Amino acid sequence: MNPNKKKAIILGAGPSGLIAAWKLLENGWAVEVYEKNNMVGGMCRTWKWDDFLVDTGPHIYHTPDIELAKFWEKNFGDLFIKGEFWCKNVKGKNFDEYWDYPLSWESISRYPKQLKETILGEIKSLSFEKKAKARNYTEYIEAQVGPTLRNMFFEKYPKKIWGISTDDMAPDWAPKRIQFRQKVTPFYHNQWNAVAKYGTGCIFERIREKILKLGGIIYLNHTVNDIIYSDKNIDKIIFSDKEPLVVNNKDIIISCLPINILSYYLGYESKLQFRGIRSVYLAYDQREILPKDIHWLYYDSEEVLFNRITEAKKLSVYMSPIEKTYLTAEITYSKGDEIDTMDNEILTQIVAEQIEIVGLINRNKLINIDTNKEDFVYPLQYKGYQEELAKTRSVIRQFQQLYSIGTGGDFNYADSQILFHKAFDTVAILCGKDSSYTQVIRQVPSGKLNNHVRINNRTIGDGQRSYIIAEAGLNHNGSISIAKQLIDEAVNVGCDAIKFQTFKASGRISKKVKAVRYAETVNGLEETLFDMFDRLALPFSKQKEIFEYGKERKIEVFSTPFDFESVDFLEFIGVNIYKIASMDLVNLPLIRYVAKTGKPMIISTGMSTFGQIEEAVETVVKENNQNLMLLHCNSSYPAAPEDMNLNVMKSLKKYFNVPVGLSDHTFGLFVSHTAIALGADLIERHFTLDRSFEGPDHILSSEPEEFAELISISKRIPLILGGGMKRIQPNEYDTLNTQRKSIYSICNIKAGQVVTKDMVTVKGPGGGLLPKYMDIVIGRKATKDIEEDYPITWDVI
Repeated sequence: MNPNKKKAIILGAGPSGLIAAWKLLENGWAVEVYEKNNMVGGMCRTWKWDDFLVDTGPHIYHTPDIELAKFWEKNFGDLFIKGEFWCKNVKGKNFDEYWDYPLSWESISRYPKQLKETILGEIKSLSFEKKAKARNYTEYIEAQVGPTLRNMFFEKYPKKIWGISTDDMAPDWAPKRIQFRQKVTPFYHNQWNAVAKYGTGCIFERIREKILKLGGIIYLNHTVNDIIYSDKNIDKIIFSDKEPLVVNNKDIIISCLPINILSYYLGYESKLQFRGIRSVYLAYDQREILPKDIHWLYYDSEEVLFNRITEAKKLSVYMSPIEKTYLTAEITYSKGDEIDTMDNEILTQIVAEQIEIVGLINRNKLINIDTNKEDFVYPLQYKGYQEELAKTRSVIRQFQQLYSIGTGGDFNYADSQILFHKAFDTVAILCGKDSSYTQVIRQVPSGKLNNHVRINNRTIGDGQRSYIIAEAGLNHNGSISIAKQLIDEAVNVGCDAIKFQTFKASGRISKKVKAVRYAETVNGLEETLFDMFDRLALPFSKQKEIFEYGKERKIEVFSTPFDFESVDFLEFIGVNIYKIASMDLVNLPLIRYVAKTGKPMIISTGMSTFGQIEEAVETVVKENNQNLMLLHCNSSYPAAPEDMNLNVMKSLKKYFNVPVGLSDHTFGLFVSHTAIALGADLIERHFTLDRSFEGPDHILSSEPEEFAELISISKRIPLILGGGMKRIQPNEYDTLNTQRKSIYSICNIKAGQVVTKDMVTVKGPGGGLLPKYMDIVIGRKATKDIEEDYPITWDVI
């Protein structure tokens, strides 16, 4: 191998690992892939079972992205079968009711009259405010479709998949925008979709061939058993029953291992959990089984173990011989539960019986049965999981040569379209010019900047109490009512200011690239970032109402603008301060436009180097705006305390001599508390009415009670730190008088006697001469009688 070639070691030959390997090889890298199974594909692998081709799980390749569709067609067109794929929800006491899903007005129009009228009445009375204030999955869904449809489609099935009640599920789990389609349509409607002709895995077998042709190496049957590391460098990867792999510190490691397994090998036992799937494959002596034009069925009944039944042959005729077919029954489980520990023979018997009970096919036509088990399929996003995820990611991110990707590695369940995009973007980072950054400060900005900034009646800078900003941000959830309540609570707890965000989605993020492609948009299951910003962007007229309300409540209200039009609006309504978000620190035209207003500016410095911060500061200086403040920030949401690097605040103050503070995205107040103790001039924290609300920032925000504690801390710490001059404090005098040491006699000393060393000692309380005068006292004559155990003073010697 060329020693000058960059090398990647990829742990796992699932979709993400194979795609990354392929694309790195095309960019001239050397690549080695290590896979625990005897074939590639991970959870998308396919294998031969008697006369059948079997998938780990049936899979539809689908995407609304035209470019990805073209890529798939170019590289795998001969392996795809395009078509329309239909499903039904099975209900009824006898499992004989087949309900259309996704929801559509056409299907609702066919419901029984009373049911239809109830649903339509509930839909008419839906409340946006209820959705904005939803605290769990149940409330969020009910605010979108009403209680009846929620109970029909969004109650029992999610519980069956995730193993917990929808009342205990965070609202973030819920579909963001449930679509009511006009007509009954296939599940993947209005986008490119296809199945793989010879099973899902044939696509990844093709990628395996490309890897080998490009000179990559794939080692099968290599199970990672441990990782040896030192000084945050990975030294060796240990495999079960294989020779260890020695790792060069310049090698890049891309791990597709489940994130909790990877962190365990790196010394941290993560509490993150996954739901697994036990698949039961049942072969029958019959051509087809499922109803005509139906490819899979959903079951939410607790009377049967499985949640989905798929007939692979109806997706692709190449999966089964002409006269036979098979069903795949998928059953979710958690580690250690009844399903996980159930004996294979018992499980298969139960499933075979239940297939007959639901009316699909008689057991007497069953000719074979097999199973497969995958432990790490669905990341379990229990309430508060984000804090544990931040801790786990923090452990991994300490190793700069290590990248964790894939469904398990990213802790985010994703279809192939998203896995392809994320793998592409990981390779772009590794191969791009931005993969390494300079930290060089070229020069200290030449213009004068104020080291104290005055905002109304408050001065920000050294010697002043920390200026506390409640970052309302997007936590209004699009509701004017919630926005006003946030202002009320910020006033009640004593915040110095409250901040919102001003933008139009079209000016903030692209509709087409990067993370926008990471969302499963089918039937509104997930939102793209663009969709989320579009939903939460408040019209200027509503923002004007919010800012006017803030003025009535006599609190400083300001905002982060993301475009020129938003700056013009904020100027029109007369804000006193501007904030530039970390993502716009490199947006020098926007910084220049804001600086020209002459008003105080706060710039967050997340995701940046000192060189980039300098360019932003210099841009402000050139516009003769002297009132600049900087916020140190770690732009991970949430951030782990271990990743905060608070000493950067000292460096920022040293280099730029302006007020410096912290934008805190961690859980709890420990980091903000520490920052204030280190001298932070201002603190910005996300502020919410309720951390259980749906939305991107609520979980890492502080509720009013916690914010009140932060205000209290900001007032108490300056008192605790004091002014730096060491003196005896008034409250110390009692202790001084009772415990401070002085010189005492240890025997009776007569007037005229010379004091010797064996006549005196040092003890408390105070009242005698200080011990430092011992050498002067010894050798002097007593001028008065001194009783034993009395203090020696100047008037007795």
